[in-house]
Amino acid sequence: MTGHIRQRGRKSFELRYHVNGRITTATFKGGKREAEAELRRLLRAVDTGEHAADPTRTTVGRWFDKWLAMVRAETSPATHDRYTAMVENYLRPAWGALPLAKLSPTHIQDTYSQWAEGGRRDGRPGPLAPSTRRLLHRVLTASLNRAVELQLIPRNPAVVLRRRLPKAERAEVQTLTADQTRALLEELRGRPQYWPVMLAITTGARRGEILALRWRHFDADRGTVRIAESLSPELRLGPTKSGKPRVIALPGLAVQELRARRIGQAQELLRLGTRQSADSLICAWEDGSVIRPEQLSHFCDRLFARLGLPGRFHVLRHTHATQLLLAGIHPKVAQERLGHATVAMTLDIYSHVTERQHDEAAERIDDILRGGQ
Repeated sequence: MTGHIRQRGRKSFELRYHVNGRITTATFKGGKREAEAELRRLLRAVDTGEHAADPTRTTVGRWFDKWLAMVRAETSPATHDRYTAMVENYLRPAWGALPLAKLSPTHIQDTYSQWAEGGRRDGRPGPLAPSTRRLLHRVLTASLNRAVELQLIPRNPAVVLRRRLPKAERAEVQTLTADQTRALLEELRGRPQYWPVMLAITTGARRGEILALRWRHFDADRGTVRIAESLSPELRLGPTKSGKPRVIALPGLAVQELRARRIGQAQELLRLGTRQSADSLICAWEDGSVIRPEQLSHFCDRLFARLGLPGRFHVLRHTHATQLLLAGIHPKVAQERLGHATVAMTLDIYSHVTERQHDEAAERIDDILRGGQ
């Protein structure tokens, strides 16, 4: 099985070969030796039956659709929703009509330059946030990497631009003081929202992870909760962000409260004609129905504003992590409680705590040295 190479420009070659009795063409950017190697690869793929659909007939937009379908089972619902939003709002409008094989670093750089000056979804002037631009690059790169793996394109045109991305923003981590935490819990006592807020403060778990907790995840004897699932805004249950379950030890006060909650909820459900089970949600409305993630967030937004508290529901996770590190708990323990991928991630997010601990370390060393004089 043979093919032909025809030079079209200084660094551009047309590759022609047969697939199922039809002549297929592909454009290759690079040197002649590399073009010959690419033609051999394509011929070998045809010979082994691994050759995918002609990339010149696949648009970038159609590839995004296929890629999103592929990764649905590989990612959490929240991550997949984020990928879809990036594709629909930014990536597809930019290059969707282009043939996949013709998407070049120049196309990508031109769009990146536009995003550095404008293109905000809210219509306001100014560039897209650096964090958004970096996320868009990650999504685009992941999608094109899969196209390379499936031999639709010879190389990923986005990779060369990874060093041209804006520096990541370091958002200020907001936390509650001990007094603010106690005031918040007192304000919520007796309301259904008390339970997710209390669990966020005492475990550092994410909103979706807390709303997915069931009584079978609570071990009253050991004083632990098992974070095994996460509830998406679409009310789909999926794995945690890391994909791994984790067991978190609860403070004694939280164990007492949850024991009382289980009894109280069982009595309330009986009055409504239903029975509590191991699958009943810990954080639920009075009738046992699910609290939607956005309902909890909107409620906390209004409550925090009224009480003059900083941040949103996620500030409770930051508060838990900060209190752990300030108390001298080993960062590895904090990482495991929070479900971060690495200790480095935990220390990077909460660098404000380690900076404060550096000052404390210097003071302790000073006390040691002075005491030894």
